[in-house]
Amino acid sequence: MRFLFVTCCAIGSLLAYKPTPLTEGEKAPDFKLPGVDGREYSLKDFSGADALAVIFTTNHCPDAIASHGRMVALVNHFKGQPVKFVAINSNSPEGLHLPELGWTVYDDSFEDMKLIAKDSGFNLPYLYDGETQEVAKAYGAVATPHVFIFDKDLKLRYNGRMDNGRRRVGPVEKNEARDAISAILEGKKIEVVKTRPVGCTTKWKEKAEMVAGEDRKWKAQPVTVAKADAATLAKLVANKGRTGMRLINLWSTSCGPCVAEFPELVKIYRQYSWQEFEFIPISLDPVGDQDKVERFLKRVHCGLSPRTKPLLDEEERTTNNYLFDGDTEDLAKAIDSKWDGALPYTLLVGKDGEVLFRHSGVIDPLALRKKIVEQVWKKSAE
Repeated sequence: MRFLFVTCCAIGSLLAYKPTPLTEGEKAPDFKLPGVDGREYSLKDFSGADALAVIFTTNHCPDAIASHGRMVALVNHFKGQPVKFVAINSNSPEGLHLPELGWTVYDDSFEDMKLIAKDSGFNLPYLYDGETQEVAKAYGAVATPHVFIFDKDLKLRYNGRMDNGRRRVGPVEKNEARDAISAILEGKKIEVVKTRPVGCTTKWKEKAEMVAGEDRKWKAQPVTVAKADAATLAKLVANKGRTGMRLINLWSTSCGPCVAEFPELVKIYRQYSWQEFEFIPISLDPVGDQDKVERFLKRVHCGLSPRTKPLLDEEERTTNNYLFDGDTEDLAKAIDSKWDGALPYTLLVGKDGEVLFRHSGVIDPLALRKKIVEQVWKKSAE
């Protein structure tokens, strides 16, 4: 197995692993990995063809997500020809910082691999290497996606990017992976044998301590609460001059469902905090209970992301946590006339206050995440 660990004696922990890709002519390393279809696969299952494409990809990376449709198209392009394909996810959830999931509704777990394979219509086996990551290290997978193409003798003939699509969804101008496979099938020389696989790095288990450190930083963020009247909150909902999203939640510490769902809302805020995304909880507790509200928000770590703070600075605000002070009829007019008064109530607004999602009662986190991600990709395409 060809890999190297770098140690740091000062802190007694492992630093980020640096992969070394296979070189042209090297044999494909063997593996034994579980697939999302319930089968276990080894290299033998993909031998016997004139060409083999091993594609290291993942659930969360925007470059990988954008390439999934093109990966499916690549497999379809060679349908009926002596070519085999396999996709491998080598990311460890332990090495993944929550905001890195800001382009997806899924994480990099094996269970979520099944969901994204179904959603994206994968037409090739999708295997999980995140438990040991030995396969990624044996192949030297640098980023996602990273494609390794072998000939009938399982010798490497091409490694690098699939194409030049990056985060675009749809047709591309260059497809070096397809060209390499075609050359092998036609017995021709491969014109380009190596490119740079641009995308997210593999999330090595060795990053677990760094991820834990980021978690500690998040929990240490200060939590503040400010009183706000209907006019102030109406401006936040209007979202004038902003292209990002604001997730607004009406809640109370005396509301059981509100308290139960609140940690999930904080998690969603943290997950998409690297986007232009704000979480604005509005408590309907009595005005005199501000200390009680603040204690609860501290307990669930509802602080302010450093990436959100500049958005507040632009509006000369100091917090996104509010305690409503006023008449609830005025609040309904300010927030959403469709609110019937029941708590919790959740509203997602976009540019100029466009309502993207509204829900009375406990949210379905997946449904909300899908609506957020839909907007993230829509904005990236503009």
